[in-house]
Amino acid sequence: MKNLIILLIAAIAFYSCDNKIAKPVDGKTTPLVLRDGLLYPDSTSQIPFTGRNKSKALEYYVEYDVVDGIKEGDFIVYFPNKNIEMIGKMSNNKNVGKWKYYRPDGTLETIGHYVDDIPSGNWEWYHPNGKIIEEGIYIDGKRDGKWKSYDSTGTPITIRTYKEDKLIDSILVSKK
Repeated sequence: MKNLIILLIAAIAFYSCDNKIAKPVDGKTTPLVLRDGLLYPDSTSQIPFTGRNKSKALEYYVEYDVVDGIKEGDFIVYFPNKNIEMIGKMSNNKNVGKWKYYRPDGTLETIGHYVDDIPSGNWEWYHPNGKIIEEGIYIDGKRDGKWKSYDSTGTPITIRTYKEDKLIDSILVSKK
């Protein structure tokens, strides 16, 4: 479920380039226009945009780097209260490397890694108190291996084993 929320917010950020839902933050710039997979400064420009884009999509603020019409480098989404909602890197319009996701109050919610826009490697989800809720590994966007979940004190609850996103085994570690 959390991955769906993350993907929804990422989609909002991606489509924030469309003049219909994005507004400039500083009042001086025009929202970028997405055309043929590239970002342009306006609908008539023939030269793709290069620079830092700051805009507002719905109630979220979006800030990212663009090189020759393609998202490259830092990508940040802010909650309406201006706290960071997510931060990571993009390369060739795709999420890459470590991404961090936060709650509106600023507490860390998730840390995960992407390779070419696909969840890969270690992912961790956190309780508001900073203790890990769940941890596991993605391989090519699919859960694989042992996934562990914990209560808010850090006590293990379950260990689930996955193979290519299919649940193979589930063990209840502690009963409360």
